[in-house]
Amino acid sequence: MTKTYTVSNIMCTGCVNHVKDQIEKHPDVTLVGMSKIKLMYILRKPKEIAISMDREIPIAELQEFLDKDSEYAGRYSIS
Repeated sequence: MTKTYTVSNIMCTGCVNHVKDQIEKHPDVTLVGMSKIKLMYILRKPKEIAISMDREIPIAELQEFLDKDSEYAGRYSIS
């Protein structure tokens, strides 16, 4: 199954890559897709993310994976 979520506080392409990498660490996630961004359109706007998964994963569980990296814990919010 694939579900689309919104991730807030993405500021640059590095943020996109970090969010994608963190979510892909979840054992039930099979694919994470985020479209390429143009920096002039990105500042503080929520970004859509499509996540393919083996089972429905609660948002709180996805948020845990976003927060696992202590350097960026609490920076991004998924809804």
